[in-house]
Amino acid sequence: MRMIFSLVGLIIVVAIVGVLAKKQLSSVTQLPNAAPSSAANSGNIAEQSKQMQRQVKDRLNDATKAAADAREKALDNGNSDKPAEKTGSAY
Repeated sequence: MRMIFSLVGLIIVVAIVGVLAKKQLSSVTQLPNAAPSSAANSGNIAEQSKQMQRQVKDRLNDATKAAADAREKALDNGNSDKPAEKTGSAY
């Protein structure tokens, strides 16, 4: 009797896993069909990507310039071992 219940439980678990796997695979196979319809927006996406890259580059350049200015100010003040004011440091 115990063996029958174990077998029935195993079959139920396998059925549940099968249904979930089928749902996952059906959603994955639908993705390539959706991609060609959005191909018209690919130019827009490429432009957005370039714009984001420019923004990151500009922010990085600004941060580098601010760090260099803070270092120069610290050297001018004679505090070469400590960063300048308002740099977010704990000094």
